[in-house]
Amino acid sequence: MFVSEPGILYMIPMPLGPESLPEMQHPVFTACVTQIRIWVAENARTLRRFLSALQAGISIPELEIFELERNYNRKDLENFLTEKTRLGPVGMVSEAGIPGMADPGSEVAAWGHAHNCRVIPVTGPSSVFLALSASGLNGQDFHFHGYPPIDEKEMKARLTRISAKSPTTHIYIETPYRSDRFLQMLLHALPAHTKLCIAAELHASDGFIRTQTVAAWKLSGTVIGKRPAVFLLGTP
Repeated sequence: MFVSEPGILYMIPMPLGPESLPEMQHPVFTACVTQIRIWVAENARTLRRFLSALQAGISIPELEIFELERNYNRKDLENFLTEKTRLGPVGMVSEAGIPGMADPGSEVAAWGHAHNCRVIPVTGPSSVFLALSASGLNGQDFHFHGYPPIDEKEMKARLTRISAKSPTTHIYIETPYRSDRFLQMLLHALPAHTKLCIAAELHASDGFIRTQTVAAWKLSGTVIGKRPAVFLLGTP
């Protein structure tokens, strides 16, 4: 249930792809987002486009949005939150999925806890948990690493520390333009029998989730292209 009062931060999910939108047009979800007028967003344009697509009667010009640009001023963000949370609820969104996972959303939530705000997560799509659910890999013992290091030697060193006998599922996400580069790195660094799940372009008509051994991936010649993907590594 939506709570419309000062001192509340809502962590609002964004669509992963076109197929997310129908699920997010549920009355409970729209009843929440239609009442939020103050937002913190990684990209203001993405937020406006999403709220328009909901077709829930939201007046986009009336929204006040603090944009978390790459080099945003943290003090400006804190001043914005200090002022605006006194006026009413504030929504936080990242570029896709649930905020707070490998994006600046965690900083906003941390600020809220430090200033006695009520931080409320709203149900929605998460690429990491959707991929894990469908992967067939260990969902009881898993480690989300977020984005891998850009340096190839550093990443290979990390992969060598992952024990082939460990039951832990290791999860990475990567920026779309580096998806194929990261895939090739995994195929060259991991033992042939390692299970690798690739979940690409989730909630899109041409997306896929597939788990097979590294040896099988090598034979497949799969090319992901410039599409967002989640990579899960596990034992046979």
